[in-house]
Amino acid sequence: MNDQTEEISSDRTRLIGCYTVYLRGGFMLSVILGVIAFLLFLKLFKEFGKHGEIPVNTHSINGEKLKKNVNSNIADCNTLKKEKRKKGSDLSTDIATLQKKISDFLPNPFLKKAEEMFDTIFNSFVSSHYHVLRSMLEKPLYESFVAQIQKREARHLMQEILIKHKKTTLDKVQLLKKKAKLLVSFDVSQMSAIVNSEGVSFDNPKRIYREILHKWIFERGFDEENWILTKISFMELQS
Repeated sequence: MNDQTEEISSDRTRLIGCYTVYLRGGFMLSVILGVIAFLLFLKLFKEFGKHGEIPVNTHSINGEKLKKNVNSNIADCNTLKKEKRKKGSDLSTDIATLQKKISDFLPNPFLKKAEEMFDTIFNSFVSSHYHVLRSMLEKPLYESFVAQIQKREARHLMQEILIKHKKTTLDKVQLLKKKAKLLVSFDVSQMSAIVNSEGVSFDNPKRIYREILHKWIFERGFDEENWILTKISFMELQS
C-alpha cells in the first residue's frame, strides 16, 4: 500500500514539473512574440509616420518628368513648324518692302533680266569682252574673271560654254540701309569645254552637258538704276 502511494506521489510530481515547464515555455514564447510584434510596430511606425504618410514613389516622379519632357518637345516641334510657315511668307514681305524702296521692282521682270545678265556675262567671259564684264560685276569679281581670261589666253586656249535654262528662282531678299541684295538660283544644263586652236577639247571632248545649279547675288543701291553681280557659286547636280 505504501509503495503504491509513493508511486502515485512520484507521478504527480512529474506531472507538476512538466506542467511548470510547459507554463514557462508558453510564457517565453509569448514574450518572444510580443517583442517581434513590437519591432514590427516600430518599423511600420518609422515607415509610415505618425500621420500615416505614404512613402514617395520615385518611379511616378520620373514618369511625370518624362511626360513633361515629351509635352515640351511636342510644343517645340509645333513652334518650329509655325516658324517654318512664317519663313515661307518672309520672302513676299521682303519683296513688298523692297518695292517701297525701288518702285519699279517686280519679281518676274527681274528674273528675266537676271537670266539675260547670266547669259551676257558668260558670253562676255568666252569672248573676253572686258568692258561688258566691268559694267555688270563688282570689282573683286571682275578682277577674278579677268585673271581667268588672261590665264586661258596665255596658253592660247579658248572657252566654249552653252547653256539651257531650266528654272530661275528668287530665293532671298536682304534689305540693308542703302541697298538690297538678292539671291537668285539658276538651274541649268551647261556644256563647258576648254579647246585649243584646232577646236580639240581635253577636258570635255564629247561636249557633254551637265546639270548645274548656280547661286548668284545681285546688289542695287536704292538710289541707283542697275543691278550688279557681287558673288557667284555653283554645284553640279546628280543627273
